[in-house]
Amino acid sequence: MKRIITLGIVLLASVMPAAGKVDVASIFSDGMVLQQQCKVRIRGISDCKTVEIIPSWGETQLVKVHDGRWEASIETPAASYEKQTLTCKDSDSQIVFDDLLIGEVWICSGQSNMYMPLRGYSGQPVAGSFETALEAPRYADRIRMITLPKRAAETPQSDFEASWTVPTPQTALAMSATAYFFAKTLTEALDLPVGIVSASWGGSAIEAWMSPDDLREMGYDVERINADPKIEERRQCSKLYNGLIAPVEGFAARGFVWYQGESNLKTADRYAEQMERMVRFWRERWSDKQARMPFIYVQIAPYENKNADDIDAALLMEAQIDASERIANSHIVCTTDTGEKSCIHPSDKQTVGRRIAAQALRRSYGVKLPDDAVEGVRFERAEFANGQATVTFRNAKYGLTPQGEAIAGFELAGADGIFHPAEGRIVKSRPQVTVTSPEVPEPVAVRYAFRNFIPTNLHNTLGQAVLPFRSDRPAANR
Repeated sequence: MKRIITLGIVLLASVMPAAGKVDVASIFSDGMVLQQQCKVRIRGISDCKTVEIIPSWGETQLVKVHDGRWEASIETPAASYEKQTLTCKDSDSQIVFDDLLIGEVWICSGQSNMYMPLRGYSGQPVAGSFETALEAPRYADRIRMITLPKRAAETPQSDFEASWTVPTPQTALAMSATAYFFAKTLTEALDLPVGIVSASWGGSAIEAWMSPDDLREMGYDVERINADPKIEERRQCSKLYNGLIAPVEGFAARGFVWYQGESNLKTADRYAEQMERMVRFWRERWSDKQARMPFIYVQIAPYENKNADDIDAALLMEAQIDASERIANSHIVCTTDTGEKSCIHPSDKQTVGRRIAAQALRRSYGVKLPDDAVEGVRFERAEFANGQATVTFRNAKYGLTPQGEAIAGFELAGADGIFHPAEGRIVKSRPQVTVTSPEVPEPVAVRYAFRNFIPTNLHNTLGQAVLPFRSDRPAANR
């Protein structure tokens, strides 16, 4: 909300400004967080010739109005918990933003696993939501979130109707659980305020978040797709970028967090390129040609999706891993161990949020964390001899766990190419697992977690799970 003051008359905060009065884009409201130590772009409208921008922490700035619109760039100080104000004023009226914090801002987007609120969905809880809601008042000056309303649009939009929210036991339950746990871990580690811009839509396809030009270059008939009434708006080309990202483009932030992919299981072969193009487009809109803003994204969680034995999800996960090699300053968060067979929205959002935060802390804030604490465990190579496969992993410097127990999730195939369940055993003091199966006396291929859903239990000693892999991936698909 904002206080609108007109020539000495104080209007109710819920009243919209009258025609001709100074106004500001809705990303600015009471309770907001602005990115520290940078230039924050602020834009608005006025019928006057000039607008004054008065930050409580700095000098007043006089901005000229052109065709009823104005734009300014505000220098922000170092982050702190000190409450600030920001005033936008013309000769007829002024808007005062209260309870403003300077801190760290992140853009969080994707589909339902990012949108999923702390209160959960019907019959689908979020683990720890009750305790988290109860302690929300402790974070009133540490976490703030603005959630954009779901909106699909044919053309890029400039504004929306929403405001920044301070966490309370009531309001926290409506916030994105993944984003909240990410922010909670981040503020505790940095001891700084964290602001989250949440812009997600459940069931959305990546095409809805991309540039129409990029989609056309990839062979999409954008006009035909968007005119087809059988295709939901959340799956149509560019419509969610237009409605949910365009209104906040350029808003100063540290980086992006992305959690999406379930709606693209049938097009995994093009997903890595789609991600690469989408990230490039977003960074262009944030004037980030040097890729300084990290793009942290979450592996889709295992889920049976009609048939647990299918590999559609595994192929999409594989594409997500590929994307990390194609996109500068991008980092995948492993969720192989957080999935639930019968629910596409796993309840464990805390682990996901913490793993996102670990990536952010290392990549953006210089916190010295070892690879094993941040990165999912990755397949390096497989060797076949004496009736077994020996698999070597990266990001397991201190070994693997659980020692001495059978490792689930492995499969072996012989020359016939048919995969059978296999048993893994950790090689003591080495980042290796030996894999055997009585059904495959002479294995030539091994894979792990490479189905829509398959039980797994392999981690490094710092709790990171193993990313899905297959040793027999065709070279043409790499």
